[in-house]
Amino acid sequence: MAKPGDTYYILMGDVIRSRDYELKELGRNLKDLVRSANEDLSDKTLSPYTVTLGDEFQGVTRSLSSGIETLFYFEELRLARKLDFKLQYVLHFGEIETEINPETSYGMLGKGLAQARNKLAEKKRDRKRFNFSLVDPELSLQLNRLFEVMDGITGRWKKDDFTLLLDMINNENDREVGEKHSKDRSQIYRRRKTLMVNEYNLMKKVISTFINPAST
Repeated sequence: MAKPGDTYYILMGDVIRSRDYELKELGRNLKDLVRSANEDLSDKTLSPYTVTLGDEFQGVTRSLSSGIETLFYFEELRLARKLDFKLQYVLHFGEIETEINPETSYGMLGKGLAQARNKLAEKKRDRKRFNFSLVDPELSLQLNRLFEVMDGITGRWKKDDFTLLLDMINNENDREVGEKHSKDRSQIYRRRKTLMVNEYNLMKKVISTFINPAST
């Protein structure tokens, strides 16, 4: 059983402007995203992601690198499923005073969970979509900056391009991507440039390299 003061990486998220969407469909899509994350990333989590309200979820990840891998998983699965809502996230390192539940993260208690929830609920005008709150304030600052750049890239992406974007992210061969989407290689090259797909992949590599010494 966890002792008071034990600390963990807590990942919480919610849907931005959820009131703009049909609530039943939104809830179903969010639950499906969370279910897929729990199935595909089970080795990355201590307590599975659980939808706590209709538009919010939380879970406990094994490490900083696992938490960031999960952020990218959610973002790219949203492309694969052509979901036009956006998620905002808090990855917070804090205390959980109750036993870590391997079946559901709902119902656990601790100062870290309360702090993460408060950060998720902040209504600042300049609120960023990705919020890191870790032991090392410099690491938090730099990750917040890197993900702000990342969000600047992905913020240009439109729902009609999501499937193409995901294929370009996962395949650097313009000819192969073009054949899949009935476009020639030069068209894919231009779209890759316009949508800054290479820059997105470079940012992912930079973030992975940056956190590697801290990913415990």
